[in-house]
Amino acid sequence: MILFKNVRPVINGEIKEQCDISVESGKINKIAKNITDKADTSYDLKGGILASGYIDIHTHGGGGHDMMEGTKEALDAISEYHLNTGTTTYIPTTLTADIPTTLVAIENVKNYNSLYARTYGTHLEGPFISMKAPGAHPPAYILEPNAENTKWVWENKDIITRITVAPDQKSSDWFTKECTKNNIQISLGHDASIDDEINALTDNGASSVTHMYNCTSRCSRRTTPHKHLGLTEVGLTDDRLYNEVIADNRHVPNQLFKMIYKLKTADKICLVSDSLAIAGNKGGEFYLGSGVSKQRIVIEEDVAIIKELNTYAGSVTPISKMVINLHNNLNIPLGECVKMGSLNPAKVMNMTDRGDIQVGMLADFNLLDNNGNIISTYLGGIQVK
Repeated sequence: MILFKNVRPVINGEIKEQCDISVESGKINKIAKNITDKADTSYDLKGGILASGYIDIHTHGGGGHDMMEGTKEALDAISEYHLNTGTTTYIPTTLTADIPTTLVAIENVKNYNSLYARTYGTHLEGPFISMKAPGAHPPAYILEPNAENTKWVWENKDIITRITVAPDQKSSDWFTKECTKNNIQISLGHDASIDDEINALTDNGASSVTHMYNCTSRCSRRTTPHKHLGLTEVGLTDDRLYNEVIADNRHVPNQLFKMIYKLKTADKICLVSDSLAIAGNKGGEFYLGSGVSKQRIVIEEDVAIIKELNTYAGSVTPISKMVINLHNNLNIPLGECVKMGSLNPAKVMNMTDRGDIQVGMLADFNLLDNNGNIISTYLGGIQVK
């Protein structure tokens, strides 16, 4: 048994009074005042803030590697990078590519046993996105979902846990319904859609918006003078939808985050890194994706850019730094910032065994100071950083 003495746990977004937490077989088995059970290992955290490990549901890479490389070495580097930044669970995310390349990448995750941060399936960010809003994704490999070109999705539903889908894609409502039936979470994004299309997917089970304000459609007209809401407006006002937010003060400036926070509250925001291979590295040449779909990325002013496209490619900021940014610069309560980086992503993905400090959940923790800085990290109750 492992015993954590004198901690202030973050539970459901609130920092609670000081208590003890005991861990058995990697899971929390007791939360109480002054636990006196004999422990094999005991940590006296002297009133420190103990938070659930961060969960990143949208990340392409880190530590010099991209998940599309399809190798164990790549996943080792990415997993180690995430654990070192306080993310204890992450979902490796694909870049739109040809199907054979994508299958190699997700099969690699399926066969992977991590020594570092835990993986939780894969996130397909494409190929079922819009040609009108590809962002950093190669348009040549974008597909409209149909019964034939989605067979590989159902064949790999044990490892594909979420998919970003553009509502303006033909048959996207059918595809969303089928994914929901197969327990694959649908996030809406990279789109040029209008409210009717968006509502159809949400009615069929879509539950989040991919990186809000980055390739999310806005209020517009189609063929008549009638104005339609876009994904940005629907995402901000539909209580069924969680909003992924890259809170690095670049993809979403802090003043814009204040508006999202006011509309969605801390209950419906998921912090995501959308991190790239270059995250955690200071120099060198890096790429988004791998093989024929890879694109060169550079860092300017703490954000990744594809210069040839004059667009942001993704983030180099881990969730832990976003928590610090939001707490210290926007004065959002630290417990709520933690919730946006741990419990909410767990809820989106229906992870019932992690994301909060509750009996029966994984003992994946970050010890924080009052500003949100990570002092130490624990995986299954064992200190790893």
